[in-house]
Amino acid sequence: MGKKSGFTSAEIEEIKRLYLREGRSILQIPKILGKGSENSVRNALHKARVKHAPEERTKLERFKPDQVFGNITLLKRLKKAKKLKFHARCSCGYEFDVDPFRLTLPEHHKDRIAACQRCSKAQTEERSKPEA
Repeated sequence: MGKKSGFTSAEIEEIKRLYLREGRSILQIPKILGKGSENSVRNALHKARVKHAPEERTKLERFKPDQVFGNITLLKRLKKAKKLKFHARCSCGYEFDVDPFRLTLPEHHKDRIAACQRCSKAQTEERSKPEA
């Protein structure tokens, strides 16, 4: 089954876990895996006989103002954005707009945001300094 869809058996199990237990959408799963598309994930779920039954799925926690993710606090939802975006504040006081989905990605994911641009840059510079 894994060969035709382009996903290995382990990846299909991960897709099922993300979809059913974490409540991730079919759009989010390829971004998390770094592989596939919306259609390939939908096909993998269909071949694995996963129903779209709401009682089986866990709902992903909705994003709300004043919700905190590490150093970042969501302030307000931006209404005119095409995608879901929030205006957020870092613990250093810097304010910026962010896709809240990127705050919930796993630690090792390349698109994960854990701090604002200023804090991330400061941490990178601090790590690259030679020890005296």
